[in-house]
Order: sequence, then C-alpha cells, then structure tokens
Amino acid sequence: VFITQAAFLRVCAHAQFDLYNETGGWLLGKRRMDQRSNQQYIIIEKILPAPYTRRGRVFLTFTQDSQVTMYDSLVQDFSGKELLGWYHTHPGMGLFLSRYDLWLHEHFFPETWKVALVIEPHKNLGGFFIPGRDGEMDPYQYSGFFELNNHSDHSVVNWNNLKDLPILAGETETIDGGIKYE
Repeated sequence: VFITQAAFLRVCAHAQFDLYNETGGWLLGKRRMDQRSNQQYIIIEKILPAPYTRRGRVFLTFTQDSQVTMYDSLVQDFSGKELLGWYHTHPGMGLFLSRYDLWLHEHFFPETWKVALVIEPHKNLGGFFIPGRDGEMDPYQYSGFFELNNHSDHSVVNWNNLKDLPILAGETETIDGGIKYE
C-alpha cells in the first residue's frame, strides 16, 4: 500500500472531524503491478468522505444515498481513479475489524487487492487491513504502508503505532520518493 501525503493528511483530518462517533469513506487511486515481483500494489491518491451516513459511537453505516453519491462523485470528479477500499474510525476503541466491518468488506469490497483502513483518532493510531491470498482478513493484524513524499525528506505521518523504516534496495523499484511505515 502506497499513500500520498495529501491523501494521508485528508484522511487524518476527516478522522478528527468527530472524536465521539465513527466516520469514514472511500479510498481512491490506482492499482498497479510490479513487473519484477509480479505483485499488485495500490496507490491511494484521494479520499472520498462518505455523506449521508448513519453513525454512532460504535457503528458507521454507509446508506444507499452514501453509496450512490460517492459512486457518482468517483465517476464525475475522479476520472481515472479506482475504488481501492474504504476507511473508518474507531474512536477510543483501538485498531481492529469488527464482525460487521469484515462482513462489509467481504460484500462491498471483495477483490483481494482492496483494503480497509482503520484510524483510532484519540490515540493517533492507524493501520491497513489487507486480505491474504485466500481473500480472508485477520481482524487484528494491520499493516503499515509506504508514504509517497514527492522526494521530500519531510514526513507527515504521525501515527504512534508505526515507525519509519529504511527502504531496502529494490523494495520500491516502481515508485520513487517514499518512506516505509510498519
């Protein structure tokens, strides 16, 4: 998973929007194939906050109006971008996928390359949940990501559960200018 600094800042800002109720939306960008390793990867470039949701302290529901509005926006405003997954917050609850989160991902984001991002805004935590080769997701095993920083030495990532790591030679043959977080 790669994410641009602009997308990271926007998803974090949306996560801070309501610290008492869950909030969320879609992750947009591009899906690519590394020709050397024959592995797929995604580049998250845009965040699409969900309107018309039903939400509370421990739930977030994308309504039919949410889905239709976001899909229309994807088609009209984000030409050339794909739906790569979704994000939502767990205010004060930690990083995990609930049974409902797993059901939602399985039914609305079934492709094995689509991800779920969970952010815990109180403790400043976050992580990507990525399906395994069998399509199953471990509800407690989140992954880090690569921050695309446009060849800058400045990072905008401030999640307390992830640390930056050196990128090894050959690790990002297809994308330059990033920092790895795990």
